[in-house]
Amino acid sequence: MDGHRRWSRAGFLPEWALAGARSRVPATLAVPGVSWGLLLLLLLGGGPAAAQGSFDVLVTTSGTRLVAGFNSHARGPTSGPVHATSGLKLYRVDFGDLPGGPRATDDPGFQALPGTLAPSRLLYVRGEGSLQYWPGPGTAWGAPPAGERVRLYGAVPTDVALANLYCLVGDPVLCNPALAAQYAFYEQGTSFSAGGVSGPNPTIIDEVTAQGGFHAHLDWFLEGESGALPSIGAYMVTMRLSSNGGPYEDSRPFHVLFNHGLSAGAFAGAVPMRTVGFPITDPAVVPLPPGALLGLSGLLFLLAVQRAGRVRVPTVGSTGPVPG
Repeated sequence: MDGHRRWSRAGFLPEWALAGARSRVPATLAVPGVSWGLLLLLLLGGGPAAAQGSFDVLVTTSGTRLVAGFNSHARGPTSGPVHATSGLKLYRVDFGDLPGGPRATDDPGFQALPGTLAPSRLLYVRGEGSLQYWPGPGTAWGAPPAGERVRLYGAVPTDVALANLYCLVGDPVLCNPALAAQYAFYEQGTSFSAGGVSGPNPTIIDEVTAQGGFHAHLDWFLEGESGALPSIGAYMVTMRLSSNGGPYEDSRPFHVLFNHGLSAGAFAGAVPMRTVGFPITDPAVVPLPPGALLGLSGLLFLLAVQRAGRVRVPTVGSTGPVPG
């Protein structure tokens, strides 16, 4: 499997550096039938919605068109929910999940299995439309409250990041002011609001490896106006998969549906859904063996260290064409 990378506004750590963190921990621990997400819920006392499973966006192709599919952290490629009316795929995540804290998440991840894509291509997500908001049961979807937005931090092109670094240290030869000036544009992230999508769009996900795959998680944040707490409810963005040139065409649109503070039951009613293919169920919960909570506490500590300890700027590819 290709290395699992995490891009964020603060930087990234490759998979080999994330010992014990979630990118190295299987979705189901070595306790038969125990769901990793449910174990963390029990340990932390999270709300009901925190137990809902999530899927990575599995990138495949149909002819020359990119296709967004589902990859279960526990079961691999699988089927998943779609909007009952439009038929667009839905990726449900929670702004209260463990790695992100109360208003952040690094789900859904994006991945392509080895051999899927042409090496060295850059993969993007292209936002479209505007941010949608649903306060809860008995209400209708509409625009979010004034000033609220969902922000996505993608990768910064390597040549831009290096130019910015060389200019900061005053290197007279390698400083490229024109490239360095683009750094602030990428660093601000991509903003989804009632007014549409601003900032880098499309947003860089990752560069396809020599083996023809990748696995990366970007950081999403929910923000209120002028630092105020955002409203409780469901938020939804629409996007497509994209690539820097041939042979790939953009995917069909899909939705990412975020929960912020709703119960699992309320969040389930946010949009009419149906599941394509076979039903998806979580493994059964069984009692924890002695010492399991101590081990989980260690994993939680490592997760916290991983999220706080990023020291490098996320970089990938370049602003110019990537050789095929």
